[in-house]
Amino acid sequence: MKTKTNHQPPRLALRLFRWYCRPDRLEELEGDLEEFYQRRLESDESKWKADVYFYWNVFRCYKSYSKYKTQKTSIMISLFKSYFKLALRHSWKNRGPVSINVIGLGLALSMCIFVYMMYAYNMEFDTFYKNTESIYRLHAITEQNGVERRNEISPTALDDKLRNEISGISQVSSYFTEEITVKRGNDHFSENAGIVSADFPEMFELPLWYGSFADFGNQPIAYLSKRLAVKYFGDKAAIGERLTLFISGDNKLEVTVGGVFEKIPLNSSFRFGIMINQGDYLRILDVDVNDWSNGRFTGHYLNLSSQQKESVTAAINRHISIQNEGHKELKIKRFELVHFSSPLPSDLIKAARYVNRRLRPEGLIIFTTITLMVFLTACFNLANTSIALISRRIKEIGIRKTLGSGSKQILIQFLLEIGIVSFLAFMIAILMANLASSAITNRLGVSFLMQDVDLTGILLFIVAFLVFTTIVAGLLPALYAWKFQPVAIMRKSVKLKKVNWLNKILAIAQYGFTIAVLAAGITFSENSEYLNEMDLGYQDDQIIDLPMENKYLAPIKREIDQLPGVITAGASNHIGNFGKYGERISVQVDTTQHEVRYYAVGQNYLDLMEVRIIAGRGFLESSKSDQGTILINQEFARQHFSDQDPLNQVVKINGARKTIVGVTEDVIDDVVKAAELIPTVIALSSEEDFRHLIVKVKQGDILQVEDKLKTIWSNYIDQPYAGFLQKDFALGAAGEDSKALQKIFLAMAILSGFLSMVGVFSLAKLNVARCIKEISIRKVLGASMYELLLTINRPFTITLLVAMIAGSGLGYLITNGALSMMYKYHVEASLLTSFLCGLFTIALSLIMVAGVALVPANSNPVDGLRDE
Repeated sequence: MKTKTNHQPPRLALRLFRWYCRPDRLEELEGDLEEFYQRRLESDESKWKADVYFYWNVFRCYKSYSKYKTQKTSIMISLFKSYFKLALRHSWKNRGPVSINVIGLGLALSMCIFVYMMYAYNMEFDTFYKNTESIYRLHAITEQNGVERRNEISPTALDDKLRNEISGISQVSSYFTEEITVKRGNDHFSENAGIVSADFPEMFELPLWYGSFADFGNQPIAYLSKRLAVKYFGDKAAIGERLTLFISGDNKLEVTVGGVFEKIPLNSSFRFGIMINQGDYLRILDVDVNDWSNGRFTGHYLNLSSQQKESVTAAINRHISIQNEGHKELKIKRFELVHFSSPLPSDLIKAARYVNRRLRPEGLIIFTTITLMVFLTACFNLANTSIALISRRIKEIGIRKTLGSGSKQILIQFLLEIGIVSFLAFMIAILMANLASSAITNRLGVSFLMQDVDLTGILLFIVAFLVFTTIVAGLLPALYAWKFQPVAIMRKSVKLKKVNWLNKILAIAQYGFTIAVLAAGITFSENSEYLNEMDLGYQDDQIIDLPMENKYLAPIKREIDQLPGVITAGASNHIGNFGKYGERISVQVDTTQHEVRYYAVGQNYLDLMEVRIIAGRGFLESSKSDQGTILINQEFARQHFSDQDPLNQVVKINGARKTIVGVTEDVIDDVVKAAELIPTVIALSSEEDFRHLIVKVKQGDILQVEDKLKTIWSNYIDQPYAGFLQKDFALGAAGEDSKALQKIFLAMAILSGFLSMVGVFSLAKLNVARCIKEISIRKVLGASMYELLLTINRPFTITLLVAMIAGSGLGYLITNGALSMMYKYHVEASLLTSFLCGLFTIALSLIMVAGVALVPANSNPVDGLRDE
């Protein structure tokens, strides 16, 4: 079994230890710490866990026998202990507001840690792989309608040329992914398979938990992730076990488990649950790897020196002509070599690739903006609460200053108290960060946790934010207390005013951010509903797609026809998920070749999907003459027949003449900002090419019909049920992202609103406490309850109205910018929505303020007029 003794302890922890340790004990204690660290690694603990324990041991080692001492240090430590005890006492005395601030700030900080993790996801992308300085990715540049596209794929037929004919390349490996079905006993599982060349594990030094790559490529061997090994075999060792892999229908590959991987991070170009040899995969499919027309593509990775890059690129480009002659549907303009660790090229965002799936930068910007507003709301709330609590401690400050405490010590005292709150909040943040990450990333289809990020980076981030939070939330209250003079305090000539300009600014900022986040949450919720109901140009609801081998279509169709709740069955095509996927082919218009999307469908498919024909006609039922006709979409007509009628025009597809008999409405398949309408051709397919059975179901009967479909499926096909609802995949990841963002922003809005309510409650208590005598005098002089409430609430009303105006405008700008940045089709952000969010928030706050003010307004004025 492979050990992990080559790992080194965290450098930051070592520096901290060497800073405080006595010179005469340094070597001995450091050796002990490193020995315990290596023992943990050798006992099969993860490096992340070993790093955590190393930090913990460094903190535990801070004892009298190890720390370096001077007289000045001892005095400072004693003073710090005194400050710390006072801070704990005051925090416990005011545990109600302190607890609320700790929880609120902790939740906000957990979101900040999550945002850092998202940035770290991109910054640390592929850093898991070592010794990649001389590895390059092979990119194929294609051109569509005059626009270049970068693809991190290349023909499999190029593999032999790279290995045996082009000089200057020391090593070549290939990788692509495919969804396959894995059979273990009587159970079937759908898994993402990495299909690689035999030298791929060596090039990227993939770590095995146990097993060996010695026979990989010589016999059918599969390697599993830890998750799959536990899923299939539990605690039993997986090595030597047999699995059956279903590749493309009924094609089976029997494999032996050759090993189990160490955990490979999510922020990696290569993601798979099971890894098999590319040669075995293509052999089962009977693919000639040297045939340029086989339509197979993979990702190629080359090991070469930077000096050889230019000559190797030129040699690869000499094979473009043979590729384009053999594969007329995909024309490659040139090949490029890109360094493995280079940032993601901007023109690779929407192109074809199996790898390099980093987070979209616009999503990071939006999350950062919203999270920062929630965090600042929590900080401002803490600052407001702290200023409110100072009003109860004016005499304490005066006495301490009279007895000799300097202003600097008072400042340190209050900063330390805020620091304790911040530290407790960070404890909650650390505990909640993984929960927040799981809740958010799982909705986005991934799982990325703190242990997937470099621990040193996380700790530095936490320390930096701990200091930042203490300064932002604590400096203003500390300076507020620091400025008082002891003589004035003891003479009672110092009285804290009502809500002053500092409180007002903090309240305006706090409420403005709350309203903006609430407006964003509501608008993204409206956008999710808008996308869900948007007209995509066809019927995406009530449709079930059943992908299957052609031989099962007829018998399964006969049984489905008898099911209650089924409107139509039997409209077939060989492309699944209409609107999102389709073959790419080359169509000749006049003398020019153009790449278009191509659907081959059954005769009644367009009627079932309710695809609207805006010119000409559809396919005639049972008409053999329609085999030579096609339909095109509006975008095809706009690009190639803008100045003439496209009907009855003739184009060539693979050399065959096809007559255009109809024009369909454009189908929307994506809503992201970079989405483009794609020129599309629809043709009739022969029945032997059908690979999907399309079932249209009555509204409300989807679940019942799908349960019966699963039973019918299991009677014919020895694989997991593969049917899916067209609506679930109509907009792909963008539609799911929208639903996730809706829930995330609403959760942030609730958190921000909670913090603001707590803040206004503190301000109301402060304001009322400062004007008890004024209220009592007004009551004695005959003021009514209405007049008293008006006097108390006037400062808040003005402040909150300003916050409403500022927050409404900010919410509109942020929401409109976020939607425009992310989506091509979206609901329009409304200033009215932001204003109503502000009105609701302010009304709720004023009700809370009035509730606080009712207590002194209803009390006996005698109690209020008594001296303190």
